[in-house]
Amino acid sequence: MPRLSENERNQAIGMLAGGMSARVVARRFGCCRKTIDRLAARYQQTGTVHDRQRPGRPRVTTARADRFITLTHLRQRQLAATVTARQYGVSGQTIRNRLRRNAQPIRARRPYTGQIMTQRHRAARLLWARRHLNWRRADWNRVLFTDESRFTVSHADGRLRVYRRKNERFADCCIVEKNRFGGGSVMVWGGIMGNRKTDLVVVQGNINAQRYVADVLNAYALPFIRQHGPGVTLMQDNARPHVARVTTQFLQQNNVNVMPWPAVSPDLNPIEHIWDQLGRKARANHQIDNVRDLTRALQQEWRNLPNALVLRYVTSMRRRIIACIRANGGHTRY
Repeated sequence: MPRLSENERNQAIGMLAGGMSARVVARRFGCCRKTIDRLAARYQQTGTVHDRQRPGRPRVTTARADRFITLTHLRQRQLAATVTARQYGVSGQTIRNRLRRNAQPIRARRPYTGQIMTQRHRAARLLWARRHLNWRRADWNRVLFTDESRFTVSHADGRLRVYRRKNERFADCCIVEKNRFGGGSVMVWGGIMGNRKTDLVVVQGNINAQRYVADVLNAYALPFIRQHGPGVTLMQDNARPHVARVTTQFLQQNNVNVMPWPAVSPDLNPIEHIWDQLGRKARANHQIDNVRDLTRALQQEWRNLPNALVLRYVTSMRRRIIACIRANGGHTRY
C-alpha cells in the first residue's frame, strides 16, 4: 500500500474536518481506514502531519566523547583516526565522521612541507619584516631579487592526476614513469627588479664563490645594476657562494648595496614564484627529452615571461611582510 505524501495527509485532515468519515477518506486515497484513524490521532496530539523522528541506529559515542575526540585531534594534529578508534572500540570512519560534523569541520589534509625553522630563525625573520614594513612600492621596485634554481629533465611535482577505474592503478595508461635521479639537470641564475628581469644565466656544473663572481655578478648582475642607475639594492640569499669573502669583497669594491636577508626565507623572495611559473611553462609548451631541450625551453620561456607578471610578484612584498609578522616570523602561505 503506497505511503501518503504530506500533501495527501493535509487533504485527508481537511476532509475529516469537513465532516467526511474515515472510511470515505480512506477509499478516496486508496489506503486502509486505520491509516486515516492513526493520522487523525497523531494530528490531534502533535498538531502536524509530519513523520515522527525515527530513532535510527544508536550512537556508539556520547556527546561528551565527541567533544573529547575533537579536542584530542586538535592537540595532536598528526594522530591517525584509527589510533583514536581503537581507544573507543569503533571504526576509523566513525572518528572521521565525528570530526567532520563540528561547527568547523576537521578533515585530514596533506601537510605543508617547509624548511626547518628554529626560534633564532623566526626571530630574525620577524625583525627583518618589521624593519621593512614601511617600505613603499617604489622602494621595492629598486631591489634586484636574485636566486639560483635547478631544473631536472624528469619531473613529477604531484600535481598530475589520472582518471581511472577500479583495479586500474597499475595499468600502463595510468602510470607516470619518472627517473629517480632526474635524468639530468640544469642550474640557472636570474634576477627581477620592478617590471624588468635580467638575462637567464645557465650555470654549468656546481657553482662556487669564484665562478659566482666571474660568471654571474661581474658578467650580468653588475652591468644590470649600473644600467639602471644608482640606488639599486642587490638581494641574494645566504648560500655559501653569496656570503663568501671573495663575493663580499667584490661587491664592496664595486659599491653595490646588498640587502641583509634572513636565513630560511624563500617565501619572502618573489623570484621563487617566477621559477615555478618558468618550470610549468617550459614543460607545458616544449617536448623535453634531454638537458639540451630543457635548457632551450627555459631560456625561451624566460624571454617570454610578461613584465606584468614580474611586477605583480614584486609588488607582493608588502603582503609577504605582513604575513610574516602575523605568523610571528613563522611559515607563511607564500
